[in-house]
Amino acid sequence: MRKVAVVVPEASGGVKAVGDKLVDGLLREGFNVIRINIYGKKRISRVFQDLSNVESLRFFDAVIYMGSIPYPSSWFIKSSTKVLVFLHGFIVHEIISELCDPHIPLGIKIKSLYLLQSWNFNKLLGHADLYVCHSLTTCEMNGIYNRFILLPQFIFPEEVDQYMEFRKNMEIINKATKILAYVPSRGRSPRLLSQTDLLKLVYCASKRIGNRIVELFIIDPNAEKPTHNYWNNLIVHTVPYLPRREFIKLMLKSDLYIDTSIDEELKVSSIEAALLGVPIAKLTHSKFVDRQDYKDEFIWASTPKSFIDVLVDYIINKDHLKPYYAKKVLEFLILRRNWNIVSQPLLDFLRKY
Repeated sequence: MRKVAVVVPEASGGVKAVGDKLVDGLLREGFNVIRINIYGKKRISRVFQDLSNVESLRFFDAVIYMGSIPYPSSWFIKSSTKVLVFLHGFIVHEIISELCDPHIPLGIKIKSLYLLQSWNFNKLLGHADLYVCHSLTTCEMNGIYNRFILLPQFIFPEEVDQYMEFRKNMEIINKATKILAYVPSRGRSPRLLSQTDLLKLVYCASKRIGNRIVELFIIDPNAEKPTHNYWNNLIVHTVPYLPRREFIKLMLKSDLYIDTSIDEELKVSSIEAALLGVPIAKLTHSKFVDRQDYKDEFIWASTPKSFIDVLVDYIINKDHLKPYYAKKVLEFLILRRNWNIVSQPLLDFLRKY
């Protein structure tokens, strides 16, 4: 039985969620899997943290690092362990974001600056046997052009039934159109719409729908308290971090979920929204449209103007379009993002050695 260690940050968020599902998936495939947590702040600077049990990893057939760049360890060169690095963001851009964030302590900024100045993939990642990315864009933005596979966000077959249970007795007819988005205010990345840009897009759409009320709920885990702002027929609620159960309740009450990534991939929260039958809207940069594996299953556009147009059309025709897109996104997950389908390249690599 192949032994695999998955190194996952011990923090809430998308990387942890993907790491948890990856461990589950590998266990289902018969691998002997151990999860190793990286403690500390969920930031690029965790690259400087030592892994206390790094020596024990040499006895595994493969080690998969999740998230940011792993701490360079020369033992990899001396052992037969295969090293896989699962990159999730645009690392250089996120380091620069840390340096510009006034909330980040000076000590962390100094470490981030050092990492940025010494940036060299051949030095830090050159000994990786394989890179794993959610999308081709993520690989390219991190300077990865070979030795990689793609593992997009996925679901397990039984998740469809599990989320159907959440949806029971939750068929809600909203007078106002409720739109939900998750936009962290820190860790800014060029792959994400900023909160300001999101507000502009929804505000422009709200001006073109007459007297219809639109409520925009923005989940911001860094917000200190809830806030409520009113712009004519648009009501904007900023909501701090929510426990999972409360987040699901809010999502179930929503008419639309806006995915704020502008590359071709979907966020973890979008997959969850689709499982709950909530339609997804997405602004994809025109450069990445040809890389999408979805077409008419989502409400999407490649320019801000056309995105506003599709938002307006959806809000005006919500009663007809919501059930249509709810069905389409669920079909997309079942047919295109099933673990049994998307995991094959990764499983082939792990079983080969």
